[in-house]
Amino acid sequence: MHAKTLASALFFAVLSAKAQAGPVLASSTFDTDAQGWTAAAVDAGSWSVAGPATAAFNGEGNPGGSLRVADPDSWWTYFVAPAAFLGDKSAAFGGSLSFDSRYVTPGDSNANEADVVLKGAGLTLLRDLTGTLPVTWTHFDVSLNASGAWRVGNTFSGAIATDAQILAVLTGLDALWINAEHFTPVKEVIALDNVVLAAPVPEPETYAMMLAGLGVLGAAARRRKAA
Repeated sequence: MHAKTLASALFFAVLSAKAQAGPVLASSTFDTDAQGWTAAAVDAGSWSVAGPATAAFNGEGNPGGSLRVADPDSWWTYFVAPAAFLGDKSAAFGGSLSFDSRYVTPGDSNANEADVVLKGAGLTLLRDLTGTLPVTWTHFDVSLNASGAWRVGNTFSGAIATDAQILAVLTGLDALWINAEHFTPVKEVIALDNVVLAAPVPEPETYAMMLAGLGVLGAAARRRKAA
């Protein structure tokens, strides 16, 4: 490749790295089906599955299709991620979990529980995002490091998770749950779309190396022109 052409490619690669999120490790857009996602009724006291719930594909999404859950009982209801989002997801440390959600049918009284639950390495991490979802699609980005205000244990009074604890959970991720219930009584329906687990964007050192490459190529091009 000509030095000038390669330099241009590197330059736009730098711009692209700055403008975009990091590499996608797992994603579900629910365009045609549930993509392996399920749902469960959860005991929020012990963060264990208390019973079944049904997650169903729906043709109305943001855009395309989405996943819907109708609250089946008095337990907390959660969307349950499939195997593609689990296992060794250490590459997601410092990255993000993002998703879109909305209420199709809200309940009467707010009764919020953890919006995202991560389980692994014998630890449970809880993250609170919002008290009430609107009926319009809302986008959420959750940082996967200590700045994300994750709590360790079964309640929000637990200690704030450290980077080491979050990395340990992501390295052996057993469960990823997204809240499907913010109200009482039992009548709400919630929709989920565009779930993305992403690695962090390249570190500044990566930008520096790429920019250094631009400088070397520029010098080479000038020498050729002078010769």
